[in-house]
Amino acid sequence: MGSYPKSERRARRAAPSSPTAARRRSAGEGSIYQALDGRWRGAIAWTEPDGRRLRRVVAGRTAAEARGKLDELRARLRTGTLEPAGTGNLGDYLSGWVERERQRLRPSTWRQREQYTRCYLVPALGRRALVQLTPADVERMTAGLIASGRSPQTASHARVILRRALADAQRDGLIARNVAALARPPRVTGRTIEPGRDYLTAAQLRILLSAAAVHPVGPLVTVAATTGLRQGELLGLSWDDLDAAASTLTVRRALALAWGGGMELAEPKTGRSRRTVHLPALASAALERQRDLQATAREAAGTAWQDRDRLIFTDAVGRPLYRTAVHRTFHELLTVAGLPSIPFHGLRHSAATALLTAGVPLRVVSDLLGHSGITITSDYYAHVEHSLRRDAADAMDRALGG
Repeated sequence: MGSYPKSERRARRAAPSSPTAARRRSAGEGSIYQALDGRWRGAIAWTEPDGRRLRRVVAGRTAAEARGKLDELRARLRTGTLEPAGTGNLGDYLSGWVERERQRLRPSTWRQREQYTRCYLVPALGRRALVQLTPADVERMTAGLIASGRSPQTASHARVILRRALADAQRDGLIARNVAALARPPRVTGRTIEPGRDYLTAAQLRILLSAAAVHPVGPLVTVAATTGLRQGELLGLSWDDLDAAASTLTVRRALALAWGGGMELAEPKTGRSRRTVHLPALASAALERQRDLQATAREAAGTAWQDRDRLIFTDAVGRPLYRTAVHRTFHELLTVAGLPSIPFHGLRHSAATALLTAGVPLRVVSDLLGHSGITITSDYYAHVEHSLRRDAADAMDRALGG
C-alpha cells in the first residue's frame, strides 16, 4: 500500500467528512461537577459552523448518572442529532410542561397550576426565549402582577410555579440555570387568623355544638370542630374507618375533585395526613347520631339508596356530599346559633386554637391536624403561642410567689 506524506495525512485527518464534523467541541469534551443543591451536573459546549457557541447541561443524583447522561450527549453530538437546548419561547415550554404535570398531580392542584400558568406566566413572559430568560424578567413579572391589583401571595405563588417548571427544564438540560429560583420573591406579609373571621373561640364553639345537637348537619360539624379534620377527609370517611370500641377514626382517603368532573375518593393530601385520631366523647356521640340519621334516610330512600362506599356523611340518597351543600347548611347553622360567619375550614382552626389554648403540646396538635411538619402548625397558630408566653410568665410568678 502506498503512503501519504505526513503533511497530507494531517490535512486528511483535519478535513470534515460531514457537516457534523464541522462542529468543534470544547477541550475536555465536557465536565462533571457537583452543584450547591447536592445534585451532580455535566456540561458540554461546542461551536456551530456559523460560529455560535452552544452549551447543554444534564443533571443526576450521582456523578455516575450525570456522566452517563453526558456520554449520551457526546454521542448525539458526534452523530449530528444533538439540537441546541432551549429552542423556542417560554410559552411553548410551559404549554408542554403543564400537560405533563397532569399525570402526577391531583385534579384540584393541577387546575390551580394550569390557571396560574395560563393567566399570569404566559401573558407576562410567554414570548421570551427560554434560554434568554433572566431573574430580572421574573421580578418584573411579580411586580407587574402586584401593580395590576393581584395580591403579593398570588405573585409569589406564580413565581413558585415558574420555579418548578424551570427546575424541570434545568433537569432536562434545556437551560443552564433556574432564573426563577435566583429571582428575589415579592415581600409577603404573613396573614394571621382572627377570631370571628377565621375561627370561633372556645366559648363560641360551645354555643355552636349546642345548636348542632339538633341540626341535620350537626354530626358533621361536631366531628369537624372536635377533631380538626379537613373537609375532604371528613367527607371521605367510611364506617369501616371508625373503631367505636377504641373511639378512634382512621383517615385513609379524602373526597376530592375528579378529572372528568364530579367527586372521587383519593389519597389524603400528604403522607402525614394518613393518621388515626382519638375521638372526644362529643364526637363519638355525634357519630352514633349520624348512624341513626343515615339509617332513617336509607329506609326512606329504599332502592334509590346509592352509597357503595359506606360513607359516613352522605346526602338523602347516599351520595357523597358536595362542598357547596356543606357550605350552605353550615352557614344556616351559624345563623341559627347567632354566630359570626366563618368558612367551614374555620372549624379546623377553631379545634387547633382550642387545643393549644388548653395547653396541648404543639407537636401533638400538629400530628392531630396531619400537617407535614410542625413549622406549619407553629406559623398558622402563632397568635396562640403569643398568649401562651404571657400565661407562662404568669405561671412562673405564681410558682415563685411573685
